[in-house]
Amino acid sequence: MRLPGLVLATSVLAVSLLGCASLRQSMRGQELSYRGAWYCASGACKASEMTKSTSGSRDGTININTVKFDPKSGMAFTAAAPFEQLTATVTDCKGKQASVPASDIVRPGKHGVTDQDARESWIVWVDPAALGKLAPSSSSCVWKVEATATWEDGVTFSLTAGLNAKGG
Repeated sequence: MRLPGLVLATSVLAVSLLGCASLRQSMRGQELSYRGAWYCASGACKASEMTKSTSGSRDGTININTVKFDPKSGMAFTAAAPFEQLTATVTDCKGKQASVPASDIVRPGKHGVTDQDARESWIVWVDPAALGKLAPSSSSCVWKVEATATWEDGVTFSLTAGLNAKGG
């Protein structure tokens, strides 16, 4: 009879410890926030001329913005506490993955997107030409981008957002 009680107590302790670690990470501002996506409305443009996507959908907890890839789109990620590194992986609707090149992940103040929501964010440039053989993004094939931030103390946090090219 004591074994079920011990298992229950151990389970409650484990869940409590995980919850405390998550709460501590949240209180330190070590969580990513997705600020939206930007694209060129009509052909290639400078980063400062990009338009913020104002349409999209949700897939569970994943925000999906409608964009044009002409030639690329930018996704903005930020956190309350500044992080040291950001990496990103794109997954197409068939499950194929490609890492976003480090040169396409740009720190705040260096990317040129002037919108208030992007100015203090890292930009992940999603350029289909740089991502190899992924299935083209469209309304029937949403690309999901998982961004992973790493803080100075080694803590990491990942967040996924999506893009579709329904509008372009």
